[in-house]
Order: sequence, then structure tokens, then C-alpha cells
Amino acid sequence: MFKHTRFVLYRIIHNKANLTVYLILIPLVMGMAIYFTNHVSENMRIGIVGNMHMIENEYIQYTYLDEIPKTSQMVLNQYDAIVVWENQDIKVISTKGEEFNQMVSSIINGEATSTSLKTDERGNATQIIGFLMMVVSLLGVQIYVYYFDERNSIDKRILATSIRYHQYMLSHLIVVLCFLFLPAFIILLGAMILLHITLSIALWEFSLILFLLCFFAASFGLWINALSQTLEESMMFGNMFAIVATVVSGGFVEVTHNEIFNHIIQILPQRQMMLLLNALENGTAIPILGIVYVIVLSLIMIWIGVVVEKRRMS
Repeated sequence: MFKHTRFVLYRIIHNKANLTVYLILIPLVMGMAIYFTNHVSENMRIGIVGNMHMIENEYIQYTYLDEIPKTSQMVLNQYDAIVVWENQDIKVISTKGEEFNQMVSSIINGEATSTSLKTDERGNATQIIGFLMMVVSLLGVQIYVYYFDERNSIDKRILATSIRYHQYMLSHLIVVLCFLFLPAFIILLGAMILLHITLSIALWEFSLILFLLCFFAASFGLWINALSQTLEESMMFGNMFAIVATVVSGGFVEVTHNEIFNHIIQILPQRQMMLLLNALENGTAIPILGIVYVIVLSLIMIWIGVVVEKRRMS
């Protein structure tokens, strides 16, 4: 297994185009996450549409708009809420749920104070992991390109040697895991030393969550690639899952859905990792079952990938 791991690493290192993507994309996203985390405004951002004039205060930043912005702007946290004045009536639009909308409406009507909007803040650890979540998931599928190259003809010769099926698959998994975790971890350490950044949770806690994210991404990539006939097929489904799961799990900004949908998204490992980060930052109970769920699901995906490869080669 060690020899095949070195063989895959050798092929990646000598493909400069792919190596550049793998070693630059994650550090670049990590740098963007750190930058935006350190420059994000702590004030609540509310857009005002209509003939209304509000008094600025230390908790709320009002922006006067000519029209209602796109929902994507609220998902990307450009606005926490939009207040529309229409027909002598106030309408609040947000992605944070009806309770939040009612609270904003009460403040606009003078029935509550601005301090009522202060809720649990997303710390920089959550922001960084949230930014990384999508790109790690995408690369977790893409780096298995060498697995598909070998499936064309090389793998039969490799498996004809003393290496076993599980060793063959695990060697690919180890390579992918290294390329996902190590660049992000090294950039984080560099940023903490050079920029004097203090994480909202302990470094060892952040490292374990980052490793858990990379481990799931590598396991999911192994699973989806083993089940797919071509790299294009695996990337199509893998990319779709990565984007949708990151958005609905609150990777970029916390999105509140209806009660039924909130229960559905609990099956997403990304959601469990976001809940773990939130618990660590706010000092609440650690979701142990969620951690176990992510680990067990990842191991099941690895097992399925090995079984599928063995049956395909039999």
C-alpha cells in the first residue's frame, strides 16, 4: 500500500497543472476566509425599501435601497433583513425565520430595543470552516482523477501484485486526505503566527473539525467515484452535492428553514459539523451523536467503495 501511495503522489507531483490547483486553491480560500472574517461588520445590516428613515445606532446599520435585493444577497450575508414599506405597512424579508422577522418588525415599530437582535455570533472558526466546506468537498471528488486513469488499464496490473483491494483504495484515500488537510492546516498556522489571529475555539479543536471535514470529503469522493462510470459523472453529482449541502447546512451564513426542512438537513454531515462548531463557540452541549454519525457514515462510504471496486475487478 505504501508503494502505491508513493506512486499516486508521484503522478500528482509531476502533473504541474493539477498540483497547482490542489496546492493553491485551498490556501487561497483559507486566506479569503481569514480576510473576510477579520473585516466582517459586527453590526446588523438591514436594507430599507420605501419611504422610511431610521435612526442609526451601534447595533444596526441601515442601507436605503431602491428595490428589493435578490435572495442570494441575503444568503451571502450582505443583508440580515430587508424591510419593505408598502401601503402604510411594514414587511420584513430575511432567511433567518419568522421569529427573527417579528423581532426586526418590533424594533422598526419601536416596540423593542436594538439589543434584542443580539444573538449567538458566528466565530471566526465557523466562518473559516464554512468557507472551506465547499472547496474541500469539490476537491475531495476531483483529486480521484488518478483513480479513473488507473481504472482504464493500470489497476488490473496493480491488483495483480501483492496489494489487496482495500489497500489499493486506501492509498488513494490517504493521498486525497493529505492534499485536503495539510495545505489548509499549514496556512492556518502561518496566519495565526504572522497575523496574530486568535481562533474562537482551541487550535486542537479546530484541527480535529478540519480533519473530520477533510476525512468525510475524501470518503465521499472515494464512494462517489467508485460508483460512477466516468470522472465527469462523479464530478457532476459530487459538485451538486457539495454546493447544495454547503448552502443549506449554513456554511456561508446561517439559514433558517421551516421545521420540517430543519429536520431533513440534519442527515447532512456538513450540518453536523456546523452544529459542533456552534456548540464549541457558544459553550453549549457537544453533539456527540453528530460526530459519531459523520465518522460512521465516512467509514461506511469507504467500505462500499472497496466492495464495489472488488466486485468490478472480479
